[in-house]
Amino acid sequence: MFLKHSAVSQGIYTNKQLLLTMLLWLAFGVVLRYGALPLIFLHLVFLFNKGKIVYCFIGFIFIIILSDSRHPELRFAQDLKTLVVVLFALALMKGKVGTFSFKTYIKWYVYFLPFILVALLCIIYSPAALSAFQKTISYLLLIVIGPTTFYALYETYGEKFLRTFVLSGVAVFVAGFVLYMINPTIVMYNYGGRSSGALGNPNGLGIFCFLFYILYYIVQHYFPHLFSKREHLLIPVLIIASLLWSGSRGQTLSLLIFVVTQFLSRRNKAAGLILSAAIGIMLILIDIDIVAIASTFGFEDYLRVDSLEAGGGRVVARAFAWEQIQKSPWVGNGFNYTEYIYHQHFYELSRLGHEGNAHNTFLTVWLDTGLIGLFLFVAGWGVLFWKAANRSYLAIPIVFAVIASNMVESWLIGSLNPYTILLLIMLTLLIYIVKDAPAVAIARPDRNKRVPAMPEPLHS
Repeated sequence: MFLKHSAVSQGIYTNKQLLLTMLLWLAFGVVLRYGALPLIFLHLVFLFNKGKIVYCFIGFIFIIILSDSRHPELRFAQDLKTLVVVLFALALMKGKVGTFSFKTYIKWYVYFLPFILVALLCIIYSPAALSAFQKTISYLLLIVIGPTTFYALYETYGEKFLRTFVLSGVAVFVAGFVLYMINPTIVMYNYGGRSSGALGNPNGLGIFCFLFYILYYIVQHYFPHLFSKREHLLIPVLIIASLLWSGSRGQTLSLLIFVVTQFLSRRNKAAGLILSAAIGIMLILIDIDIVAIASTFGFEDYLRVDSLEAGGGRVVARAFAWEQIQKSPWVGNGFNYTEYIYHQHFYELSRLGHEGNAHNTFLTVWLDTGLIGLFLFVAGWGVLFWKAANRSYLAIPIVFAVIASNMVESWLIGSLNPYTILLLIMLTLLIYIVKDAPAVAIARPDRNKRVPAMPEPLHS
């Protein structure tokens, strides 16, 4: 009884230390701005040398979230996240940092090497070659770093790490509501009814809610004992409330697709696949009067039917993307070209009612790397989902939901955003950690041995 109580207490204490670390970094950034960059970087080097990879990995995702912010005092995080990627790359090359060892290397990069090679060749035609090269390499590094580090932490700390990771994500949603109570203008987008929470914009919050809900669902499905009944109620409520608060129609629909398709697939995988495909085709081909339906149920404000009636900015964005693609359909102009070309035509597109980029991953990849690159990109992710589908029925619902999400946003082609890494973590769970029949975690070689406690408090 004493050992059990001690382990629980230590876990809570460590989570407090982790939260304190993130708050200190945030405080340094707000007060010192770019002056905080060397201080946080040196602290990260210290944590790496001590082998406190839990702090470093969750801190890395925290920094990526900060870098997505539109607030000028947090712009230092955009440079800091690149340095953290370099630290992780060096740590993986070394194989051991402090007392922490990377025991298993997940080599998913092999499936993406053809795509990366095509993307590198496209840099020849890029108007911003250096930026294109950096983003291409960072995308490859994320595929190397994310799954390998997550799985290494699970191998070392077991289920305790999964709980810590989920609670760290929950803290992001709590932070959004806390910031609203402190000063609503911090989180409310353009002084309207949509919230960005702790993310950079409402659509970003919507994507984060969509992905984190699925991640939480995977963890609680295969590890139901990790959370109390109160937590099982509170966590989904926080996520759904944040999603509705963001006003993101596309991510709300994507999450509904996941909920429906997982319900179908859980009972019969083949039937779930067929019905899921049918739902996807219906959403694309059938002309549904969304405006009339929204007005009937009183959702016209949430769904912003005025923009639906006008066609919406995304219609303009897709028409412009298709116009640019026809100029060079087979070969693109390198990573980040979509953002570049949309910025060049910003005023023209603004007059037509659109601000931003293509808002579609597949169009973005086509513009950046050509049709050849798009095929290789889809093939790389397709292999991972195929592997996941062989181990978990949840892979099929997730892939349909992810496709729907990326039809309205371009997050999957982004490397150092808070979203792609969450999908890689989900796939790591499905391919390496959990398996259907029975729905329990795979036994590690050291499963019956006592796993180490989470990292010691920072002052130790």
